[in-house]
Amino acid sequence: MRNKKGQALVEFVLILPILIFIVLAFIDISKLMIMKNHLENVLAEVDENTKNIKDNEYKIELKKKTDDGGMEVELKSCLEVMTPGLNKIFGDPACVTTSKIIDINKE
Repeated sequence: MRNKKGQALVEFVLILPILIFIVLAFIDISKLMIMKNHLENVLAEVDENTKNIKDNEYKIELKKKTDDGGMEVELKSCLEVMTPGLNKIFGDPACVTTSKIIDINKE
């Protein structure tokens, strides 16, 4: 009887770090997806007259590049990853970028 309890404890101790890693990775990836969705929503409201974007949730960088037919607006926001080792995949900090081309020659 005693061996069964000890075996279950050893198995739990071996699996616990893997479960913690999976939960933390799920949380980080969810945060990145939420940030990407938020940036896309903000970008949907951007037009050529936008000088800056005020946002209380994330620090957003705004870049504008102009070429012949339009202007490319790029939003970028970064997030510190808390899962050990996941920063090797996403970078440190993990950044999300989204862009949109606005036709400035509209009449």
